[in-house]
Amino acid sequence: MKNTYKFGDIPVEIEYRGDYFEEKAKDYITDEEPLFFLFATDEDLEYEQDHSEEEIEYSKPYLEYIAIYRLFCEKAIDYGVVLFHSSVVEVDGECYLFAAKSGTGKSTHTRMWREVFGEDAVMINDDKPLIREIDGKFYAYGTPWDGKHALSVNKKSPIKAICYIERGEKNEIAKGDMVNTTYKLIAQIYRPRNEEGTIKVLDFADSMLKSIPMYEMKCTISHEAAQMAYDAMKNGE
Repeated sequence: MKNTYKFGDIPVEIEYRGDYFEEKAKDYITDEEPLFFLFATDEDLEYEQDHSEEEIEYSKPYLEYIAIYRLFCEKAIDYGVVLFHSSVVEVDGECYLFAAKSGTGKSTHTRMWREVFGEDAVMINDDKPLIREIDGKFYAYGTPWDGKHALSVNKKSPIKAICYIERGEKNEIAKGDMVNTTYKLIAQIYRPRNEEGTIKVLDFADSMLKSIPMYEMKCTISHEAAQMAYDAMKNGE
């Protein structure tokens, strides 16, 4: 099976064999002319299984779904698009990206936002959004690779701020220092498996650091933490 999809404003023709990718990506079909072609081989699927963080034997359709995104992200940097591992929520037409070490609770924190702001909070993507710079402004894009809760929407949103979360006994947030935020930013960006692509991604990360406000937060799982984070980042505090 074959179709053309658009991720991060990049139209790409993808040939696939399983129905898992087909179902997940159905809202991203486009009639635009593709910029390149992708097909996940058996070797690509084996790579995903071998490099999985979990000791689970995944189905081939699921491995294909993951492999397709890796192949896409390897090429996407050539068009100025990167994958940034985070949970992205939009409020008042601007989005906030929350990143953290696995298991910290970034998805739980954005759930607090949805409970606080109700219908005014839109989940752009809960796990693996794409980032693109357009005319000096950075945008986050929803993708079909949206985490275990499958929360995403096919749209782009201007980025207001990025926040790195740690668990804490009380709620506190501040703008991050350059050294810490540089390390944390690079840790969450997908880096291609070739030197040229990696250099391009690092240049992209440098532009992000210079353009997007970066915050560090320690917080509890609470509505108060969500409100505090919003107030601080919305007002640039």
